[in-house]
Formats: sequence, C-alpha cells, structure tokens
Amino acid sequence: MVDLAKYETLISDLSALESQVEILKSKYFDTVGRNKELEVSLNTVQQDKSQLHQKISDLESELDEIKLKVEEKTKLNSQDREELKIKIKDLINRVDKHLSTETTR
Repeated sequence: MVDLAKYETLISDLSALESQVEILKSKYFDTVGRNKELEVSLNTVQQDKSQLHQKISDLESELDEIKLKVEEKTKLNSQDREELKIKIKDLINRVDKHLSTETTR
C-alpha cells in the first residue's frame, strides 16, 4: 500500500507541474503577442519620428532661404549707398538753403 501512496503523490505533483507549465506557456504566448504589438508600435513611432525630422529639416532649409532673401533685400550695395548719401546730402543742402532764406527775411 505504501507504494500506491507514493504513486498518488507523484501523480499529484506531476499534475501540479503540468498546470504550472500550462500557465507559464499561456503567459509566454501573451508576452510574445504583446512584444509583437510593441514592435509594430515602435516601428510606427520611428516612422513618425523620421517624418518629423524630415519636416524639421525642410523647415530649417526654408528658414535659411528666407533669411538669405531678407538679407539680400536689406543689403545695399556700395553704389546704392553712395547714391543714397548723395541724395541725403542734397536734401540737407536744400533744407539748409530753405532755412537760411527764412532767417534772412
């Protein structure tokens, strides 16, 4: 009879191990499925990141172009500067003449 009790204990232990293995197997498959979902999410996020980096790069290039255009428009070349100086001097001379005629009256 002693041997029968040992066998029953052994079968009981094996059944407990089998149920634990089934639980671990189920957890493993759940984890594998979750990992696949996370990989898909990661790939999507990486694609979005890449697109955003491209947009940032495009916007920075556009900003640089705009800065160059603004600089070109606001810069006066040396000839334009000289012409502007002459015009300003001429206007100053006119104002001086006008003021001097006003004071002589």
